[in-house]
Amino acid sequence: MQLSNPKINLSLIASLAIVSSNALYAENYVAIEYLQYDENDNRVSVSTPTLSASYDIGTDYTIKGDIVLDAVSGATPTWQPDTTSGASQRNNTGDYEYKNQTFDEQRTAASLMLTTRFDNRDELNTGIDISRESDYYGNTVSVEYLHYTDDSHNQSVNIGASYSFNEILSYDYDTASGASSRETSNSINIQAGLSQILSDSSVIKAEAFAIKDDGYLTNPHALVVKNYNTANQILTNENRPEERLAYGATLKYISLVKDDLSYKANYRFYTDDWGINAHTLDNDVYYELNKQITLGAGLRYYVQSEADFYNASKDYFTNQAFASSDERLSDFDAFTYRTSIDFKQNEKLSYNLGAQFYTQSTGLDATMFTTGIKYRY
Repeated sequence: MQLSNPKINLSLIASLAIVSSNALYAENYVAIEYLQYDENDNRVSVSTPTLSASYDIGTDYTIKGDIVLDAVSGATPTWQPDTTSGASQRNNTGDYEYKNQTFDEQRTAASLMLTTRFDNRDELNTGIDISRESDYYGNTVSVEYLHYTDDSHNQSVNIGASYSFNEILSYDYDTASGASSRETSNSINIQAGLSQILSDSSVIKAEAFAIKDDGYLTNPHALVVKNYNTANQILTNENRPEERLAYGATLKYISLVKDDLSYKANYRFYTDDWGINAHTLDNDVYYELNKQITLGAGLRYYVQSEADFYNASKDYFTNQAFASSDERLSDFDAFTYRTSIDFKQNEKLSYNLGAQFYTQSTGLDATMFTTGIKYRY
């Protein structure tokens, strides 16, 4: 994409993750960022340092990489035996309560992306992502082609696909043995979009996507109660369908309202054959206080319907083929409030601070703080 008007603040637009070409603001850099995420009620806590780098090989190639180290601890709410009632086995005559199941985990992830630019300045992006945990291995390959429809580079179309293969360690909670096994799942994601420069200060992009998931899609740590208060009551693994087809669309808009003020909006619609329909609306404003300091503020609203096989009650499930009490599949809405500050010390060195507060209608609240440093060379 080319922006011909010299009054446009390229660095500010690029900082908004503009919706089209990576060539808009290519740069060589090394960056370090630290993220701290904490949920209420002593639930999940995540500490994440990230190292990322980008390097231009001539004018036709850019290679980008990231390394992430997560330290995750806390507890996930699910049905468990109520030991105060005398229940000590998973299959018992005692009672059950919805309480936190503690865990402690570390994750290592890495990604690599190569951008290739052709004579007509079309771009091919190829990437690989790897993630490793004690009970989860994830591997993803992706490819995307971006084509400019005219010499002015004011309009482009893109089409891309990714394939993920995952290995999940599952535990059998139907018996007291807690036997484990390795399960697999895979996912194919296809998307296509159109980007258009509307004026010398605004850009819009529309994109459609489809996702096909197959294999073990169950949460291995989530449990449900079946046949409660009968002679056959049991605490057992949740069970989700082994296939899911999802599709949706996104619409993104970025505008340089004034030389020092930018606005970014993003709407996403998602639906799948599990019965979940979701809407996401993002709004962000960035204000360039001076040549060194940029302030940001944002609001995100998310709402979804519940999956067909979800129920939070312990006395609901009997002989259903699919069952889940995982609140992430429930009917809920959520708000995320964001603020940030970026400080540019000079042309090479910059710093950032960010904070987010998340509140969900299920009672889940979370905070996230980020800080980082970026060196351009």
